[in-house]
Amino acid sequence: MSGLFVNTIATFILSVSLIVGLRRLAVAFQLVDCPDTVRKRHSGAIPLCGGIAVFSAFAIATFFGGRPDLLGLNFWLGLLIITFIGVVDDRLPLPAIGRLVLQLSIAVALVGGTDIGSLSVGALLSEDTALFLPFFFFIGVLFVAGLVNSWNMLDGVDGLAGGVAAVSLIWLIVIAGSAEMTEFIASIETLLICLCAFLVFNMRSPWRMRASVFLGDAGSTALGATIAYVILLLATRSSAVSFPALLWVVIVPIVDTLSLIARRLLAHRSPMSADRWHLHHLLLDHGLGHAATTNTVILASAICGGIGYAGIRADVPGEIMAIGLIVPIAIHTMFVLAASGYRVKVQPDGSGAGLRSSRTDVLGGATSSMVFKGAAKPVLKDE
Repeated sequence: MSGLFVNTIATFILSVSLIVGLRRLAVAFQLVDCPDTVRKRHSGAIPLCGGIAVFSAFAIATFFGGRPDLLGLNFWLGLLIITFIGVVDDRLPLPAIGRLVLQLSIAVALVGGTDIGSLSVGALLSEDTALFLPFFFFIGVLFVAGLVNSWNMLDGVDGLAGGVAAVSLIWLIVIAGSAEMTEFIASIETLLICLCAFLVFNMRSPWRMRASVFLGDAGSTALGATIAYVILLLATRSSAVSFPALLWVVIVPIVDTLSLIARRLLAHRSPMSADRWHLHHLLLDHGLGHAATTNTVILASAICGGIGYAGIRADVPGEIMAIGLIVPIAIHTMFVLAASGYRVKVQPDGSGAGLRSSRTDVLGGATSSMVFKGAAKPVLKDE
């Protein structure tokens, strides 16, 4: 116990030291996030070194005090590349398509480091795993790349991406312990400690009015990739831990990303375009403060993770856990429809007039309006 305590304190101090040291370097190299009049409403230029510090501390602590071989060479190479890409993107924004291609390539490498043919998804697909191997591989790559972007999109409010990641890591530790996959717990705990050190600088509290360091794209994308990889490891090492049950641990950022993509496509916009349609933006725009928004999303993620853990403990079939995901999807959809001002107008003959939303977003200084055709008169609503 004393050794564990010493390692925890040492890892925490290492992460804090790296954050403090890298803040000045980030400013010197102009690796900072500056506010604008649209989406980024923080005050002053904030260093984007949080992710670099977290994963540097994670790597150092793992290589010198842990078992780096447990995660595999594929993971460490993939983590290095995705962090580097994130740093470059933070400094000199990369084209969206180029980033996606690189992320898919990294996802292929990460999935290749798992026994994806043993993915536990439920009884229906557990008979002939060789037959479903290409399908499992495709799902794995899509999942990793999707979670990379989900965590990147989640990083919009102080403490949000790091807080939801911390909750997800806690549930993954609990699940790994209950499924007797204790060999992974030390690595997950190490990342959790590094992340908690970052949250001291990033999450609002009575002692900190606003974040002094941001994760940056390097941190958010690396978090998404790491959590996705750990989930695939757990889902391929034990038939008792189904992939659909583990999806509950990360369903909040996944649903928000899918909702964003769907709404942008319906608005005839690129799914990679910027706006204030994220869940956290809707909460902010409807009266919640920054801390309350962060805590609300973290609580929702914690509840969903608890449901996933309960399903694993109760041996609920993967198919049932997958069907159950309809509930958080429906709740999110209803909230978005209500918060965005979408309405369904019913005609006297009983036919629906369709969904309509007239919203004005200021994107990069240009004004663009989005309308779902079907109703007679739009209702303008300020962002």
